[in-house]
This record gives sequence, C-alpha cells and structure tokens, in this order.
Amino acid sequence: MKPNGKWSFYLDDEDYVCRDWFDDENDALIAGMEEAKRQDVNTIMVGKVNTFRPAAGDYAGDLLEFLQDAACEECGAEDWLDDVTHADLRDLGVFLDDAFMRWLDKHPEYKPSFYTLTDLQLFDKEGEPLD
Repeated sequence: MKPNGKWSFYLDDEDYVCRDWFDDENDALIAGMEEAKRQDVNTIMVGKVNTFRPAAGDYAGDLLEFLQDAACEECGAEDWLDDVTHADLRDLGVFLDDAFMRWLDKHPEYKPSFYTLTDLQLFDKEGEPLD
C-alpha cells in the first residue's frame, strides 16, 4: 500500500464506501456529512487513502525458480540460473515492476481501484469527533 496524499471516508461501519478522494481531511469530512444526511446514518470515518501498488518485482526469485525448473524438466539443465547474484535479482525485480506497470497502463481496465484508509478518525453525522 502506498499513501497518495488524499483523504476519503466511509459511513456506519463500511455500509457506504466513498469512491471519491479529497485533497484534505476537512473536505472529506464535509462530503461525508452530506452523504450521512442523505443515507440517514450516524457515523463517518475519515482517513488517509493508501492505494494498492502491485509489486511484481517481489516475485523475481519465484520467476527464476519456475524458469529453472522448466529448463531442468525440458532439457536437463539443472544448474541454470544457480549463480544469479542478489544485485542481478534486484535488477530483474525492477524490470518486472516497470514492465507490469507499463502493461497496466496499456490495459487500464486491470488497474487496481481499491484502497485502504489509515489514520482514521470517527465523527458523528454533524462532524463532531467521537473518540
């Protein structure tokens, strides 16, 4: 998860989750108060948005192991890729991250649209803090 500098809210234990992001906490709270009145709910939870960032590079070692197993099975090459250094593995990880993000840019329908909220504060429907 990666903070993106935005704020959002949800109502009454996540019965209503806002898909909009706001530049500051107060804007999120105001929008939450308006929605709480429309939805007739009692509490608003406001927090910082943390977006999901896929880390394809974290699987570089798994990819090499899979490829090594395939080479062994198909050609008997048991020790191929045994000597890959940590630096070279990190380098592959960077390439995988970049390639995956370019793939998501090419196919935006697969981009993650989900997020979590952190640094949560609970408010009543009038905007008064509850903790």
